[in-house]
Amino acid sequence: MGRIRNHTLGRIFMGYVLAMLGAFFLLGVCTVLAFNILVNTGSIYPANYAEQKISEAYDRIQSADEVTGDMIPPLCRYIIFSADGEKLGGDLSGHSAEIAWDVANHRQASGNGFYKVVIRPKEYVVIRYSLTPQYRSAFLREHFIGPQDFMAVVVILGGTAIIISLSVCFGRKIRRKMQPVMRAVERIKEQDLAYETSCSGIKEFDDCLSSIDDMRIALKDSLERQWKAEQDKNRQISALAHDIKTPLTVVRGNAELLYETELTEEQQKNIVYILDSAAQIENYAQRLIDAARSADGGANVSKEVRTEDIFSDIKKQAEGLAEACNIKIIWKERQNSETVNAAYDQVVRAVMNIIQNAAEHTEEGGTIHIVMEEKKGELTFLVEDAGRGFTEEALRHGTEPFFMDDTGRSGGAHYGIGLFFAKTAAETCGGRILLANSEETGGAKVAICFRS
Repeated sequence: MGRIRNHTLGRIFMGYVLAMLGAFFLLGVCTVLAFNILVNTGSIYPANYAEQKISEAYDRIQSADEVTGDMIPPLCRYIIFSADGEKLGGDLSGHSAEIAWDVANHRQASGNGFYKVVIRPKEYVVIRYSLTPQYRSAFLREHFIGPQDFMAVVVILGGTAIIISLSVCFGRKIRRKMQPVMRAVERIKEQDLAYETSCSGIKEFDDCLSSIDDMRIALKDSLERQWKAEQDKNRQISALAHDIKTPLTVVRGNAELLYETELTEEQQKNIVYILDSAAQIENYAQRLIDAARSADGGANVSKEVRTEDIFSDIKKQAEGLAEACNIKIIWKERQNSETVNAAYDQVVRAVMNIIQNAAEHTEEGGTIHIVMEEKKGELTFLVEDAGRGFTEEALRHGTEPFFMDDTGRSGGAHYGIGLFFAKTAAETCGGRILLANSEETGGAKVAICFRS
């Protein structure tokens, strides 16, 4: 991994907290500055504005011959009482008027608001005011929330916006830093163990990446050792099966020479048994070689080939097999494209294994139905024989290696490798194989497809 300056999660989170605190502080400073600007420009009256104006108008109200409404400062309401408590004028009424008389008489106020008493000869002028900022505009004072409440709403909304925006930024940063970890996990999931791990810039994530990288290397080494062991095993099996053919050839050759000499009937019968067994052993050896090659992935190179060539090759080999087994084959061919991208040898060998199985389980004089089709680059082959069909167990396990359905489809050359090889070849080409019993012939039905 490349060297990048690492930060811990705690440090990143502390930066997030400090950024949020700084944003809150900046919001508070901006709110106070905006409020002071509005106060200084006269758009908003300060909280003590009414109290100042009352102090300025106090002497004039006290010495005036008669108190009128235009003498009362703005943002204030008033009431005039006689010495015995009779209301003489003003715009205060109801409960507020009662509180005003208590203030004038006892100098005690209750409820909201503040009161200032101006003592005049034979009367009291009580002025009610509040110590809160107010809009200069009468329309705003009447139809809008107060400046103090408005600033509180601005602070709440601004604070919420700060929390959401910084949280989103923090989440995106963490998600971006997590990308190397997610990519590493995804690569391992896809079995791509040759990638190079990058750094995230966060210590905890890089420690995790380092552990993942160690696991990747260990897994890669383990898989390589396992693959090498499989390769060695398959080569040994293939070599052993091939070496068996040499002494087997000697046995068959000598048995055939003996058969040409003068022998008793019993000796001739024994020679026939030897030849048949030798042929069976040779078949076993060839099947082992085929199984080793299929597991080894040999001849699995896809290339552009003529569709007709594949069909013709299969047809030619199948016709020869049918003649040797004294059976009949009914063909159906359908193709849409002249060429197809396929692993030629794998396709032919897999299909011929299926046809050979069908021939082994069809009695002499019987019929095998084969359908060969190419559609949109996909090769499909359907083979139906006239045997006894698959048992329930064979339908479940028929494509497993060395499975032999002795109860339903027994035969002298059935070794449980043909269908396994066909399945392996189909899956390596992106296709599949399906086993069923034919309703038309009563025998087995095998469908196999290969995708390009």
